[in-house]
Amino acid sequence: MSSERGQWMNIKLKMIVVVFVLIFAAVVYKSFALAVTDRDYLMGKANREIERNMKLGAVRGEIFDINGERLAASVEAPTLWADPALIQDKEETVRQLAEILNLNEKEQAKLGGSLGGRQRFVYIKRHMSEEEALAVRNLNIRGLGFKKEYRRTYPNGPLASQLLGFVGLDSEGLEGLEKALDERLRPGQDKIKVKRDNVDRIMVDNIEGELEQTRGGSVVLTIDRRIQHIAEKALSRAVGTYQAASGLALVMRPKTGAVLAAAVAVNGESFDPNNFSLSDPAARRNRILTDTFEPGSTFKIFVVAAALEEGLVTPGTVVYCENGAFKVGRHTVRDTHNYGDLTISEVIKHSSNIGSLKVGGILGNDLLYNYLTRFSFGEKTGLAHLPGEDSGLLRHPKRWYQIDAANIAFGQGVSVTALQMVMAMSSLANDGVLMKPYIVDRVLDADGRIVEQYEPHILRQVVSPLTARQVAAMLRMAVQKGGTATRAEVEGYPVAGKTGTAQKVSRGGKTYAAGKYVASFLGFAPYHNPELCVMVVLDEPRNGYYGGTVAAPAFREIMREALPILDIPPIEGPVDPVWPILQRNAGGAPGVVAGGQSNNFIRVRLKKGDRGRKGPITYASLSPEKALSAGISEPVFADVGLGLTVEPGVMPNLTGLSMRQVVEVMSEYGLDLEFAGSGHAVGQEPGPGTAVAAGQTGSIYFER
Repeated sequence: MSSERGQWMNIKLKMIVVVFVLIFAAVVYKSFALAVTDRDYLMGKANREIERNMKLGAVRGEIFDINGERLAASVEAPTLWADPALIQDKEETVRQLAEILNLNEKEQAKLGGSLGGRQRFVYIKRHMSEEEALAVRNLNIRGLGFKKEYRRTYPNGPLASQLLGFVGLDSEGLEGLEKALDERLRPGQDKIKVKRDNVDRIMVDNIEGELEQTRGGSVVLTIDRRIQHIAEKALSRAVGTYQAASGLALVMRPKTGAVLAAAVAVNGESFDPNNFSLSDPAARRNRILTDTFEPGSTFKIFVVAAALEEGLVTPGTVVYCENGAFKVGRHTVRDTHNYGDLTISEVIKHSSNIGSLKVGGILGNDLLYNYLTRFSFGEKTGLAHLPGEDSGLLRHPKRWYQIDAANIAFGQGVSVTALQMVMAMSSLANDGVLMKPYIVDRVLDADGRIVEQYEPHILRQVVSPLTARQVAAMLRMAVQKGGTATRAEVEGYPVAGKTGTAQKVSRGGKTYAAGKYVASFLGFAPYHNPELCVMVVLDEPRNGYYGGTVAAPAFREIMREALPILDIPPIEGPVDPVWPILQRNAGGAPGVVAGGQSNNFIRVRLKKGDRGRKGPITYASLSPEKALSAGISEPVFADVGLGLTVEPGVMPNLTGLSMRQVVEVMSEYGLDLEFAGSGHAVGQEPGPGTAVAAGQTGSIYFER
């Protein structure tokens, strides 16, 4: 019996040993799994519980005007967030937060839903006021926390708002320059990992030195805040006085293409980018770029300039204006007065539709179209890569009917933007040199160092200085007694300009809307030495609609106040200073002038009919760093718009040019060139900088 009992005890002991061995093996196995096999997974899970990514206070760069005045900046604004898992009494928390944040029933329900979810991080309110943040902190509720963010602010409120645009909650540019320049302004998103304790306090360790904010670059615009204010004030007054649906005003330096002001006014609507969500999208649109319109009579000056440049007319050429009515096909074109014989100058002064269409007929469809494209109509300018720019409408002559050519000659059947019109007029104010418009002066890094500097850039010589000044003289007549724009004259600053009154096209686009007009005035001052070019446009004015009546006064106000701000002195003595007499030389070069003016121009011959969009006839022999000046005796290099400079008698660097471009550039050299290959130039003989003479042989090598 005892033997059996002893045997049973041995079995029990062995079973106990086995159990302990199994338990020990399980512990060893589990320990091994925790320490080795599942270590990474468990460590990651633990870190997710106690660690959080914290941004280092990234700050969007600032936007300044040309004088260093802030137009857009970023200020610190606390953001409230919650970890719903740590909030014990969610209903009471919602009630208290609703009282502080002034939430309505719908917003309270949304907040309750957020706190009842499974997410461990939810935003309660971003960009709070300091008063709200202090009140929430005083609640001392576990599970609520704050993070430092930055709110975009515009110190001048609505000033230049359509141009500047606005940013979203995540500091991303959504419209305007904020969007176009987003890559330069937006900071990096540097982060560090931090730990939190059981009451959700942030703990930072293993950080050497001080944590610094990541900052974006800043941008300095060509905009002058003072002139922007002047333009907006004058435009707003005009829109209100004449009950217009909207209006716009653009101010540019004709000698450089720098935009000094771009104002938009929408009747009854304002747009403050500090509260952009409260505004109508129509009020936020940058109409300077997005809205097209038929220019009306302001377009006549470019038609006349083309005919003068081609030598088809002179300022004194007489045109019979049919006593106010002229039949074109089945249509009758009328003037506001029954004019008979008018000189070309008087056609502009009195704004004769019939006179202008006859000048267009003298030019012919192809030449008219080519010159209009040389003035950059029908093309986008690419101004600072601003979104939404419209190219306008200028159809090819192959698609013109008989009445189309007549209409285009006096500004109908073609649509333009205000920027295109100011560019074209500025070229006439700048001795025929068309400048590329620009609005960004320079870009700075976070330390204020210049990383990009923008300079005036010549697009092309559209017409000669002779033609430009002849047209300017006509525009001066339009502002003087007997002209259509006497209300635009500014005392001490003689103005040259042109009115425009165009009937609006109906919504279907096939007829004109009765009683709806676009009234405009486009001009520059001072007449003898243009410093500013300004256009004012009023859309659908109801209390008067002629450009000389409703738009010219706003133009005058802008010029009268802006020119003295720029330290441009008024004229003393005779009101109309006389420009030096300009004339063509015997060789027919289109810019040879008398009176000590520059005569350095290079003529590039193109094939017949191969002008307009494919290149200008002439190029001014100056670079973006050089301006037309008197008494130039040494050769001046020519910027031909192809990325190279040309000096007569010296072989240029043709690398990268297409075969066609090489033909254009080398057409005046008289060399016997052999072309080998196809594509773009990769080599040449003679080499760049070599002295060459007419009749010399050479080779250009092309590869794709």
